[in-house]
Amino acid sequence: MMAGQGRMWAVVVVAAATLLSGCASFEYTKAAPAQQAAVTVKASGEELSGWTDLPIGTYRVPESDIIISGHQKGHMAGLLFGVVGVAVAHAANAGAGADTVKDAESILKIKLHDAFDASVARVLAAGGYGGRYTQERAQGSVRLVVTPAAVLSFVSDTQVRPFVVLKAVMLGADSKPLWTTRYIASSAQLRPMLGDGGWLDQDGGALKSTLQDNLDKAVRTMLADVAKPYPRDDNELTMVQANFPHVRQRFQTVGYRLSEDDNQLTFVPKLGDVLVFAGVNIFDKAAIHYRAATKDDAVFKMLPETPASDAGRGSDGGH
Repeated sequence: MMAGQGRMWAVVVVAAATLLSGCASFEYTKAAPAQQAAVTVKASGEELSGWTDLPIGTYRVPESDIIISGHQKGHMAGLLFGVVGVAVAHAANAGAGADTVKDAESILKIKLHDAFDASVARVLAAGGYGGRYTQERAQGSVRLVVTPAAVLSFVSDTQVRPFVVLKAVMLGADSKPLWTTRYIASSAQLRPMLGDGGWLDQDGGALKSTLQDNLDKAVRTMLADVAKPYPRDDNELTMVQANFPHVRQRFQTVGYRLSEDDNQLTFVPKLGDVLVFAGVNIFDKAAIHYRAATKDDAVFKMLPETPASDAGRGSDGGH
């Protein structure tokens, strides 16, 4: 192993030890604090932070909320943690991300802030929240300020899975932060980025449709979880094996199963906030393997790379 790679793996080991120890912060696993008055929900108008929300080597498409990730090579720490302390090789990896879409970048100039506000309006109009939310800010109200983004994450050399990320911050009447987490939604479908049938084929029609579906899933989950938080029960933990955004390799983790239906599992890994995918993850069950956790299950374990032909299937159909 080269000296530089050895140092980077040392960063991974030290950071992972902190992540799984009592020294880590686990704020993103917590439920939102109860509110008596209606909460104002609005897009932030900002971008995800390159210091806390993105790993090294990601590529932000200019004039867009699209982020290319999972293509990074040789810097495992950067695929898991924010760039604080591991900023080496960021420019080189970001350049590689830009190269993957340079011939079709105009299709990726997609902004999600207005789409987020529109999705919230549709969900609230459908009812079921009993006046718990408003999109018009009242003086002195508690606000849920949300930064949306889409991560096009490589799971192999060619196959890509889109994720929608909502970074949610609850601000009190004094504008001080009360709570924060992420809501991350994905589907099972994999496609190459370019070429016939790829995400950017036909003016990106498949990508835009999938992003809208994932945005709506994330919005519905967020509004439901904040209005009446799902239980986070340490006595009923679930083991999940899946692809998470930014990380090409599948891994296993243990956490809280918030809700489940025939097609979808909503899950919070019990991992520290330093991870760029900490928060509420909304999975298509066809793309994951999950079951009730046992005391012997590793809280965090990298898995053998899944062949591209199998990466969109549950390993045994779910449980």
